[in-house]
Amino acid sequence: MELLSLVCLFVLAWSARTLGDETGPAVIKVTVEEGSDVVLPCVLSSKENLELNLFDWKKDPQKQVFMYDAGCHYNNGRSGQDEQFKGRVSHFPEELRNGNASIMIRNTKVADSGNYTCEFPHLQPERIFHIQLVVGPAVIKVTVEEGSNVVLPCVLSSKENLELKLFDWKKDPRKEVFMYDAGLHYNDGRSGQDEQFEGRVSHFQEELRNGNASIMIRNTKVADSGNYTCDFPHLQPKRIFHIQLVVGACPEPVVTTSKESNAVRLHCEARGASPKPEVQLQDSAGNPVPAENVTVTEKKGYYDTILFGYVTKEDHYRCVVQQKEICHQINSKDIWINPGAASEPSITTLDQTKDWALLQCAVRGASPKPKVFWQDSAGNVLPAKEPEITERGDSYDIILQITVTKTDKYRCVATQEEINHQIHGEDYVHLSEFHSGPTVAAVIFGLLFVGGVILLVLVSKGVINLNCNKDQQGPTSFSSNSMQPSDQDPRQPLND
Repeated sequence: MELLSLVCLFVLAWSARTLGDETGPAVIKVTVEEGSDVVLPCVLSSKENLELNLFDWKKDPQKQVFMYDAGCHYNNGRSGQDEQFKGRVSHFPEELRNGNASIMIRNTKVADSGNYTCEFPHLQPERIFHIQLVVGPAVIKVTVEEGSNVVLPCVLSSKENLELKLFDWKKDPRKEVFMYDAGLHYNDGRSGQDEQFEGRVSHFQEELRNGNASIMIRNTKVADSGNYTCDFPHLQPKRIFHIQLVVGACPEPVVTTSKESNAVRLHCEARGASPKPEVQLQDSAGNPVPAENVTVTEKKGYYDTILFGYVTKEDHYRCVVQQKEICHQINSKDIWINPGAASEPSITTLDQTKDWALLQCAVRGASPKPKVFWQDSAGNVLPAKEPEITERGDSYDIILQITVTKTDKYRCVATQEEINHQIHGEDYVHLSEFHSGPTVAAVIFGLLFVGGVILLVLVSKGVINLNCNKDQQGPTSFSSNSMQPSDQDPRQPLND
């Protein structure tokens, strides 16, 4: 890893080397975290052998950092090195023959920040490199999933008892997260805590005696992400810890499919992710599927990503969501896709009477060429018309019609033996509900019904009276209003 870092910095040195005073000295900027080791680059483009030459490293600009003179240097007896760098600086002896005068500073401190020079006073022309070193405070990175509890660490290496001390937690950097002062803190009446953290932050009371000022944040939210500090303002020397919290959210993505010609369209949706993810479709080998129409929308720190792609070969496919910032990855469930597999046949009733129905089955975009046939509910294969077959490239459209003469459930089956695939569609045909005209019985019933209705209307209006003489033997007599009952012989004239 050190060699890799060294090579990278050599490239920086090469690109930023001083070429003269016309444009001013080129400055290479190197940034590291406190406590890490760092290489300050200094490489001659001429690759001149330096084993018998002199180069001198200084800081700001009087402090002697490292001097090498024909094999004699500060680590093998030479005097004059500044106390700040004693025992912490080394060079690369095997690289001297390649013009490499770079040095490594181990266990960097914030005080090491500053401007360094690497000078070759005996070269003609004289050469000098300028490097700016920035040593930042060590940052502890903590990542969690949204909704979980998280501990932000802050422990003194001295394990000094903190029960009567002060420590203060802040975020970004003004929000008050948690303050403890000799037993008084935000959870027992102290005011000033930011409302974002009210009721959600606690410390570890029993651990204070061991120098542990860590806190726990419960039910984390994406909004809790940020830079935190744990400060001991009254300690000597003053101590401050830096913690970066990243709260991530990423539900499992969802993939849907649709058949289009001889390809399958994969549609991936990854919603509610934070931080912003990278989303891609992949095959079983992890190769990306080219994506189209990628849309990303953001709302309150959450990202929705939607994309789709087309696949034309048989394989398992998935949608992969990566959040490199929090080293998180989540995949959708694998979907087995065979673009050539026939989709469910479409069944249509083209015509129907009381005695028969004409059905049509359509299978489109299938590859290899399928066999299509009709079955009844008992699984019997039914005779059908000759299929209509259309070939488009490597895929086939097949239309098969059949005339059925009885009520039943009918099935259209598509079989592709080469890929061991079979699929079917079903439709129920009910013929008894269809009639060409009224039957004789229906006509007689209709006439009787109409006659009955007319009779009831005439009776209700008094046009016809129905009299029933209980004392008379024989059939009941009917009369109209114009004909009254009489004992007179109808053949005799009426009396005046």
